[in-house]
Amino acid sequence: MRKNVLTIFMTFSCLFMYSEIPEIKDGDFIFLRADSGYDLYVKKLGGIDSILLTESQKDPLMKKTNYGLRTEKFYPANGDEIRILDGKELHTSYEAFYLVDSTIEYYPGLGDSFHFFLPEKVFFGYPWARTGTINIIPGIKINLRLFDKKYADYSGTFKDQWITLRINYTASSYRPELIEKSREFTDKTKGITVIQSEDNNLESILDDFTERIKPGKDADVIFIIDTTESMVEEIPVFKKKYPEIKKKSSEKIDNLKIGVILFKDYGDIYLTKISALSADFRLADELINGIMPYGGQDIPEARNEAICELEKFDLRSDNRYALLITDAPPHPVPRGSITEDDAINIINKNRIDIEIVCLQYK
Repeated sequence: MRKNVLTIFMTFSCLFMYSEIPEIKDGDFIFLRADSGYDLYVKKLGGIDSILLTESQKDPLMKKTNYGLRTEKFYPANGDEIRILDGKELHTSYEAFYLVDSTIEYYPGLGDSFHFFLPEKVFFGYPWARTGTINIIPGIKINLRLFDKKYADYSGTFKDQWITLRINYTASSYRPELIEKSREFTDKTKGITVIQSEDNNLESILDDFTERIKPGKDADVIFIIDTTESMVEEIPVFKKKYPEIKKKSSEKIDNLKIGVILFKDYGDIYLTKISALSADFRLADELINGIMPYGGQDIPEARNEAICELEKFDLRSDNRYALLITDAPPHPVPRGSITEDDAINIINKNRIDIEIVCLQYK
C-alpha cells in the first residue's frame, strides 16, 4: 500500500512539474522567409529556458530514440549554442550544429524570443544508428522540445509540442532592406524616384506614373517587373491597368515605344526575360499577358540583373521612363558577375527616369 501511495505521489509530482511548462500558442511564434531558409522566432514564456528542435516527439514508451535536428554548416543564429546531454556539453563533432537555443533576443511583436534559422534541408541522427534529412517547406510540422533548464538539459523537465511552418506576412511590413537598398540608388544615381507604397494601392501608383509621362513627339517606356511568387496579388493589378497605360500614353505621345523586363531569381526558370523597345506593342503585350508569378525562394531577387538588361535596349528618345515594381531588395552579395555598381552605372549612362515602386509584402 505504501508503495502504491508513493507511486501515485511521484506520478502527480511529475505531472505537476510537466504542467509548469506552458503551451506555445499560435500567436507565440512566427516563421519568416529568409535567404536560403526560414527564421523561426518563439516567444520566451515563463517556465521555458531553452528549446531544441527535434525530428519527432518523444516516444512515451521510451523504446525509440529520436534525434535533435541539426544543420550541415554553421549559421550564426544557432551555431554557437550550447547543448548538454547526460551532463556533458556537446561539441560540433560530426557537423552537429544543433537547432537549439537558450539565448534570448528581442523580436517586434513577440518581445523576448528564441531564434532559430532553418535552412532548406536539416539533418537528424547518425550513420551508426538511424539518420535522415528533412526538407523544410511550408506546411511541414516541426517539434519544439521545451525545457525548463538552459541548454536543452534533460536533467530538468521537458515537453514536446508540434508547430506548423506557415509563412507570416503582415500588411504593414516591407521586406528587409527593400527601402534602404532602393534609397541607396537615389544617392548614387540621377533620375531615380523611390515610391514607398504605404497602402499597396498599385492602381493609383500606376495612374500617377502615367500622368508623369510628358506629352511629346516620342518617348521610351520600360516596365521592369518582379514576377516571383510573392507578387501574386500585384501582377493581376498590373495586367489590368496595362492597357489603360498604353492608351493614355499613346494619346499624348506621337511615337511611343514600350519595352518589358521580367525578372525572377537565381535557380528559377528564368533570371530575366525581355521584350525589346518597339512601337509595335504585340511582343510587350504577349510577355505581360503571359506573366506567371512563381519562384523566388528567398527574400532577395535578381533586381540588379534586371536593371542591367536596360543596356540591351535601343534608347533613342530624350524622354526615357522606367517603372520597376517589386517587393524585394536585390541580393546583397551577387551570385553572378553583375554587381550593384554595374546597375548604377547603366542607369547613369542611359539617363533613364526610373521609379522604383517598393511594395509591402503579405
